[in-house]
Amino acid sequence: MRYTIDKRPSYAVLEVGLAEGEEIETKPGAMMTQSAGIENETSIGGDDGVMGMAKRAISDERGLVENKYYAVADDAEVTLVPDHPGDITAINVTEQGPIKSQSGSLLAWEPLVERSTEMNNRSNLFSSGELTVLGISGQGMAFVSSYGSMYEKEVTPEEPLTVDEDHLVAWTDGLSMDRRKDGSIKSTMLGGEGFVTELSGEGHVWLQTRNPLTLMAGGTEHEDSDSAGGPSVDDFI
Repeated sequence: MRYTIDKRPSYAVLEVGLAEGEEIETKPGAMMTQSAGIENETSIGGDDGVMGMAKRAISDERGLVENKYYAVADDAEVTLVPDHPGDITAINVTEQGPIKSQSGSLLAWEPLVERSTEMNNRSNLFSSGELTVLGISGQGMAFVSSYGSMYEKEVTPEEPLTVDEDHLVAWTDGLSMDRRKDGSIKSTMLGGEGFVTELSGEGHVWLQTRNPLTLMAGGTEHEDSDSAGGPSVDDFI
């Protein structure tokens, strides 16, 4: 498999080239174009058994649905895009080790990359209301998308990192997460105070420079700019 990421960072496009017999797996709705040498199928991936079914029932209903695009000829190509403006980042899971991501952030992955739904610790329930996070492990490349640009930070025992949790995209599995209220941050979806998460230990964090919940909720930032005579969301539609 070969890949390039074009049109970064605002409207990123993932171009994947496949030799005959190779394949790439994606979240639903990610395909923008495919060449004549590509065929595809849809299936349910991730956890098996009763617990897997229970986790899927309370998570994003599309979280473990996958589309498989496989090449029936050499020099086949499929182009993939996220469902929001922003960037795409490639993560080498073989080198990076297991990671966790917010539901919906994982755009595409190689066949040997494994996914599983994992219950969110009660103290770490995101203000978006998500009860589960996505575990990513195995071998190969995974591609995650962000709303806005992707911003990466290292966490060390000497330098923990505090983040507005709605900017979290993915993080190294094994990092400790401590969630607390922060009166300086307002919760877009739930109202009142927002939350921050302190990550400690040793690992890597991928952050998005914009908060997608603000866009989903109509955007208090846009309302503020409207009152000041600035641009509104309607100006960009």
